[in-house]
Amino acid sequence: MVNEQQQQMLTALAQGLSTPPRTPILRTPKEYGMEYEEISFTTADGVKIQGWFIPANSDKVIISNHFSPANRYGFAGHMEGLDFAGGFEVNFLPRYKALHDAGYNVLAYDLRSHGESGDGEGKISGVGYYEWQEVLASIDYIKSREDTANQDISLMSMCMGANATINAMEKKPEAFKDIKSLIAIAPLKGKTTIERQSEQMGIPSDAAVAAFEPIYNSITGLTVEDHNIIPKAKNIQIPTYFLQVRNDTNSRWTDVQEIFDNTPVEDKKIEYVEETPWRFKGYTYFSEHPESMIEWFDNHMKEA
Repeated sequence: MVNEQQQQMLTALAQGLSTPPRTPILRTPKEYGMEYEEISFTTADGVKIQGWFIPANSDKVIISNHFSPANRYGFAGHMEGLDFAGGFEVNFLPRYKALHDAGYNVLAYDLRSHGESGDGEGKISGVGYYEWQEVLASIDYIKSREDTANQDISLMSMCMGANATINAMEKKPEAFKDIKSLIAIAPLKGKTTIERQSEQMGIPSDAAVAAFEPIYNSITGLTVEDHNIIPKAKNIQIPTYFLQVRNDTNSRWTDVQEIFDNTPVEDKKIEYVEETPWRFKGYTYFSEHPESMIEWFDNHMKEA
């Protein structure tokens, strides 16, 4: 059992996960010397998705999505009111610049109910449960452009976006038959997130999950188990590089290790970010250390 104050805390948690704040887009590729297009495409369920296309003199594309409550730029975690995850900015633009300079076109987009994209039904973020449609629509968009229709594609997905990508692989595996590779940063198991956050609030995890479930279900119609991505790892059929903060206070590294272990491809890699408790440091990693990202994509985008 939880008390009234704890119930209020769990309600706030459920609301934050399902209806996250739209955070500002503070930077654009122009700031980093890159030309870009403001683009949009529409998901199968009618949500208009906004993004950037950053062209390069290239025949290969990286499609990038994001975590919640970020957007295609990153996350303004250094701003007052958004400083709940370490107080630092998550800036994806240096990562896009590194990819661009290495010869990659980049498509970066806002998932539904984030950034400048539209809302889905009920204005709910599904933390990957509904957003698989954006993943498929982004691939279709690249294949529909005259200048990129026949280009090689790899994916970079993180947290909510990683779950969305793995859900898309379950829903429509044929859409990934030509995708060259994936980098998946911090895919998550929903129950672990609730347990870890409730521990930080001083609520016993078993009682917290039991109390959280009906609150979350009343808002979203979803269950905590709907966000268990581990069993769906069996649907990953492309080379995949996983990255996870080992001492992440909002997750457990063992969940991502289990996802890795359950991924039925030989060509896979896992790396842990050490010496930080901040999950969001995983999201900044390739902006600060792009070398292994470039090496991974280079090795998988070569002609067979």
